[in-house]
Amino acid sequence: MALTISKSELIGVFVESLAYGVYLMVFNQCMYVLRKRRSSSRPSGYLIGTAVSLFILITAHLVIDILRNMQAFTADEAKPNYPTIYYSTFNTWQNILKSTLYVAVTLVSDAFILYRSFILWGRNCLIAAFPFLLFIADIAIGVFWVYTLSLVVPGENVFADALSVLVKIFYSITLAMNVICTSLIAFKILKIQKVVAPFTRNGESSTFRLLPIMVESGCAYSALLAIMIGTYTSNSPAMFIILNSMSPIIGIVFSSVIVRVGLGLSHGDSHRANGTMSSSRNIRWTSRRASSRLPNSGQPTYSGPFPYGGVQVSLQQSIHTHADDIPDDIENDISDSHTEYKSGSFRVL
Repeated sequence: MALTISKSELIGVFVESLAYGVYLMVFNQCMYVLRKRRSSSRPSGYLIGTAVSLFILITAHLVIDILRNMQAFTADEAKPNYPTIYYSTFNTWQNILKSTLYVAVTLVSDAFILYRSFILWGRNCLIAAFPFLLFIADIAIGVFWVYTLSLVVPGENVFADALSVLVKIFYSITLAMNVICTSLIAFKILKIQKVVAPFTRNGESSTFRLLPIMVESGCAYSALLAIMIGTYTSNSPAMFIILNSMSPIIGIVFSSVIVRVGLGLSHGDSHRANGTMSSSRNIRWTSRRASSRLPNSGQPTYSGPFPYGGVQVSLQQSIHTHADDIPDDIENDISDSHTEYKSGSFRVL
């Protein structure tokens, strides 16, 4: 049974609804973490703005898709092949609004990953310059795409006309920008992990260290964009399945990053209090030197010159002492470590 555009749209809405259910769970956790963080410290505005904007846009996108499905399969049941005719008409206000929402979701997520890479690299404008230019180009192409969609006449081949060129350019620029930002984020996190490796627990697998890198860099989104381009280039109606489900998947990917940032498990998002950097992440530091044991504890501790390893230190000092090549904007909560932080002091365990 051949896959048609109408079947792809129907399957796409089903997959989108399932993905939206997963997204709702992640979004709920995301907002809980941000509210909890707000009670203890000032949350980053871009985290709240990104989370709320994505939720509004993704929800509206699903509503429009459900409305389009209802109209396609119930508006004129007496007319033969009406769903095919309906979905072959691309200049309807519902389809234009759907495309506008999708472009908006893409741009919000692109802006988020661009800003994350900018922060992670110590607000280095030179590093973010080229991805920023790609982002500006993406905005221009996205606006032109929506405008061109309003000019498409019924029955026109969406895979062969000028609109298809704009769509391919839009996806290609988005993919290029995301690959660059993903690579920058992954490289920086690997660099940080390498710097702190001598001070972290031994025996942790490489899979455990790579998992947070994959989550934070948003590589799943880049992979999905590559699949989208492949299906569109091959003129496959399966493209509409991926297109419909793309919005909630974007929400899942980037809300997961926001959760990690809000929990203090991520890199590159920090807040300052009294001139020093603070973190809610617990880090367990171990030493390769001689060790002792805390009273009533089976864990080895760094003996050093301090009784039981307890020492009042500034986290900013810790960064400069052990990893002075890490920018100030990068928090010292590495994902493969754990810290016990109490009353402004570190108890080195």
